[in-house]
Amino acid sequence: MGLKEQIAIAKEQMQGFEIPSLPKEVIELQTLLKKTDFPDMGEVATIIKQNTVLSGEIIKVANQRQFKPQDAEDVETVKVAIESLGLERLKKLIFGMAFKTQVKDEVFEDLMMHSVGVANVAAELSKYIEGVDSEDAYLAGLFHNAGAIIMTMRFADYNRTFYKSISHCYSEINRESSQYFTNHGIYGLLVARVWGLAPRYSQVILLHHQRDLSIVKDDSIRTLVLLVQLAITIVSEALFNSYLGDEVLQMKNYTIEELMIEVDVVDDIRRAVMTGNLV
Repeated sequence: MGLKEQIAIAKEQMQGFEIPSLPKEVIELQTLLKKTDFPDMGEVATIIKQNTVLSGEIIKVANQRQFKPQDAEDVETVKVAIESLGLERLKKLIFGMAFKTQVKDEVFEDLMMHSVGVANVAAELSKYIEGVDSEDAYLAGLFHNAGAIIMTMRFADYNRTFYKSISHCYSEINRESSQYFTNHGIYGLLVARVWGLAPRYSQVILLHHQRDLSIVKDDSIRTLVLLVQLAITIVSEALFNSYLGDEVLQMKNYTIEELMIEVDVVDDIRRAVMTGNLV
């Protein structure tokens, strides 16, 4: 079945179901940022502080080692978090923070932990890959499971399919398509359209279970997909050890070779995830 047919089926399945919308504070912030390139940072902080969950997420992200300047003091307020992240980084990350706050109470814990783990690992790996911004890697990792999150909300039995996809990271996507006549990559495209995500994130969402990435002609997108795939294998090994399988190891070896990243780097990041030192 082709892509168009699967998209049509996913749309039909979602009739009467509403994809979580952006929080009103994010829409308000977007409006402000479109008006001027130099907004009043106090006004930005005031908008964000209207949403306590989003405020906490911004402070948390600002304290992550992937985004926090080395030896900087811990961030404790929204205003300092905004100043620490910087306006340009905030513009990018606000979508991911909003998505996380909107769906985290709607899905089972392991799925959210997997998505956030892949986001954090991808951001950390990006430090060793030339030409990839940490915030791009973080968002690609966070959004890669967007379709799985929506399918969990739509189908009561989808959690079993998700667990299979952890250990069968190549073949399960085909079995999923056979069962549901579409898959979470397709559902993720619908989320990307509703939220107006950049095309590169849509490509990661669609292709993160793809075995042969030679079909991706854009080198920057191919690198981002490879980066997220490698992050998936690290999280699968470090946090979901009981679900490991041969396909995870195949993906791990393939992505390490393609990205030309040192195995020692991968091992160090895996240990950091296992010990809770990569938040």
